[in-house]
Amino acid sequence: MKKLLLYICFIIISLSGNAQDLTKKEIKAIISKIPELILEHYVLTEKKLEISDAFTQNIKSKIYQNFINPDSLANKLTKDLRTISNDKHLSVEYLKTEDDKKDFDWDDWEKKERALELTQNFGFTEIKILEENIGYLKIVEFMHSQRGMQTAVATMKLIENTKGLIIDLRGNGGGYSGLMMYILNHYFDGGPTHISTTFYSDKNSIPDKEYSSDLVYGKLRVNTPLYIIINEKTGSAAEFLAYTLQAFGKAKIVGKSSAGAAHMNSFYTLNNRFRISISTAAPINPITNTNWENIGVIPDYEIEDEIVNKALKLLLDEQDKY
Repeated sequence: MKKLLLYICFIIISLSGNAQDLTKKEIKAIISKIPELILEHYVLTEKKLEISDAFTQNIKSKIYQNFINPDSLANKLTKDLRTISNDKHLSVEYLKTEDDKKDFDWDDWEKKERALELTQNFGFTEIKILEENIGYLKIVEFMHSQRGMQTAVATMKLIENTKGLIIDLRGNGGGYSGLMMYILNHYFDGGPTHISTTFYSDKNSIPDKEYSSDLVYGKLRVNTPLYIIINEKTGSAAEFLAYTLQAFGKAKIVGKSSAGAAHMNSFYTLNNRFRISISTAAPINPITNTNWENIGVIPDYEIEDEIVNKALKLLLDEQDKY
């Protein structure tokens, strides 16, 4: 009797495991939508045809027909799309449960965000004056602009009399643009400076030009040395700050190359369990005529250990030249 029960359980488990396997018809329906969605929504006109054509060739080779496990298929599609495009925002997701498909709970998310803002001082976790009056500022995230602006103003006021500044963005994955732009504004003088243009895949969307602003409650830092520390976990808005100030000759970058997350993405349905992430917006720097997608922000000085001390030495050496 025990053997019979075990045998029945084994069959049930086996059947339940196979129930999620994809049929060849389902696989075909999923993958056939991808080239069309890329052509319709991918932000870079000069790349979307190339990506779509290359993926279409993969479909014709029938390399996906044996990936009947949903996770395996999603992983394979993501790997191939990223290899073809060099775009880390291009991916395919398998939504395992109904919870994965539920609408995002914005109220719960905002409660958690507000709590984190207080425990992390709106991202400004460490502020100090180093030797020879050089400021050091650690920012772990760019948090909500309106709620965090007073903290940002107070922080920049605290270090406004320093002869130079080191901003540590290691581990900063980005966040809201407002506080990031407030810091950036300290390094531009005069009228608004065009610092970026965001292009969209939506043909009805006008490219959005970003300018520096005179919104600074304190002293400008236009002629003071700035060193920004980054690593592989520096992303999004934090990369924007580092890349822009480097491109305009306002800052030197030290550390390791950043995450390379420049584009903005949107999700599109492939079937009731699969969705694809596609880059639908891209910021382009007017100096470099490109951005940091995939390659990251490249340091002027690649340093792995004792980064703060070495950045300080580089900054002081730079001061001595003037």
